[in-house]
Amino acid sequence: MKNIYVNIIFIIAVLMGVFTSCNDVLDLSPIDYYGSESYWENEAHADAYIDGIHKHLRDVAWQHMIVFGELRGGTYISGVTADGSSVFDGAIISQNFDEANTGVSKFGDLYGRITNTNLLIQQLELADYISEDKRNYYFGIAYGLRAFYYFDLYRIYGGVPLRLGVEVIDGELDPVNLYLPRATPTEVVEQIKKDINTSLDYFGDQTDFNPFGHGAKSYWSKAASETLAGLVYLWNAKVSTGNPNDPAYHAAQPEDATIAKQHFMNVLNDYNLSMQSDFSDVFDNQNKGNSEIIFAVRFAEGEATNALGHYTYNIGTGQVNRNAYLEDGTLFDDPLLVAGASPVQRYEYKKDLFLSFDKEDRRRDATFLASYDKDDHDELVLRGTHVRKNIGTINANGLRVWTGDFVFYRLPLIYLSLAEIANMEGNDEDVEYYINLVRQRAYGDAWDEEKYGYKSGDFTQNELAVLNEKNKEFIQEGQRWWDVRRMTLTPGGTHLVFTEEGSIDGSAILNKDQEAHKVLWPLDRALLDNDDALTQTPGY
Repeated sequence: MKNIYVNIIFIIAVLMGVFTSCNDVLDLSPIDYYGSESYWENEAHADAYIDGIHKHLRDVAWQHMIVFGELRGGTYISGVTADGSSVFDGAIISQNFDEANTGVSKFGDLYGRITNTNLLIQQLELADYISEDKRNYYFGIAYGLRAFYYFDLYRIYGGVPLRLGVEVIDGELDPVNLYLPRATPTEVVEQIKKDINTSLDYFGDQTDFNPFGHGAKSYWSKAASETLAGLVYLWNAKVSTGNPNDPAYHAAQPEDATIAKQHFMNVLNDYNLSMQSDFSDVFDNQNKGNSEIIFAVRFAEGEATNALGHYTYNIGTGQVNRNAYLEDGTLFDDPLLVAGASPVQRYEYKKDLFLSFDKEDRRRDATFLASYDKDDHDELVLRGTHVRKNIGTINANGLRVWTGDFVFYRLPLIYLSLAEIANMEGNDEDVEYYINLVRQRAYGDAWDEEKYGYKSGDFTQNELAVLNEKNKEFIQEGQRWWDVRRMTLTPGGTHLVFTEEGSIDGSAILNKDQEAHKVLWPLDRALLDNDDALTQTPGY
């Protein structure tokens, strides 16, 4: 694993600048370099390190949210966008995986981030210069983030190496001593659960999102660990990992759904959360860290911006602007005011997703801007979709800046997860209740429960209703791939990733007979060549 450990020492990130809290915005500013021997000497050093590991998380937010959470979910087009630009990550979107096409390399560079959390844990054990309350808070963050990274790795690769210590900080070590084989899926799951429980224990009774002034809801919290716990136990209740004929096979544990439910109920009851009255308010740049948000990665002008401009359109050389029309028949003339921001559309959702919305569902127009052509009869024909959700803001110079936060967890995720668990329990009343909580906000003044409310059906109908609600609620929020991987057509039956019913356009995402192994990702050849302890993901 020597390639992974090129970035083992977090202090390198300090050279690039770490962020500190300032009016709830992560303010990146360079600080003096601290060698590992002289760094951990006072509380300011620990505070800066906490800032730094959150900056390190932001560096992989796109990978977590889009690459791992969405691209494979069957909602993206491949080839060329409506704006005439070639699509990025087409191999991932098309499920084109083999040893030469792995989507990402070196475990997505997540082990450097895990090592940073390991170093934080190690140093906090010695940090008698920090108050017990604050040190426990930092322990809660460290164990929570380590569980978060390993949960991503587990869902992506199955069994992965469990690196729980810090072998190199100063000096050099023969890289052979860093080789570590893949743990079994069961061992990884047990470690994730252990870290989550440790995190929650350290947080104790803490329900404040900003107890020590770092930045409300943009720093890991007990609510984030509680949400992660619910997601982990729900996943483990429904998803088996590996080949049933392999001794390392990890079977789903349906009883974990009960534990997941308790964690989700804690999130509902303990953290003073409430849904925003209007869906578009959730992502308003002037409303960050609002009452609905549980955990978000913060972006800010002059500090860091996201890449969501890749979902819009190109002003100068694209084929949409001033060549297409809006839904009301007027000319498509930079309606999102992106001139000067130089976006190019590299990702586009399928038309089927846009067409699945009722026009009265306010999420449609808060999420999408559709472009249209005109046929020979001057009738509008849907050309393509562009995303206006979470589009950032117009700055003082009149330019669009992509500063919308990446929201990892928010309240509707809890509601719809509880609806999914209620379906497992056969509790039709709660299935309806939680789905309709989300739908009612979506329709606003047009809400008519008889017309738009969900009426519970059998297991399959309920499961698909939860999925379809999530399809509309969480676009660009990294949920779709995990949903079709986890959810099933019947109790304990085929996962939706293999079914027509779980698709957007009627074509199963993966063929179960030929591509079942592709639910996990392969390791890149360079990584395997450089680490004799590693083995390839089964099936590749």
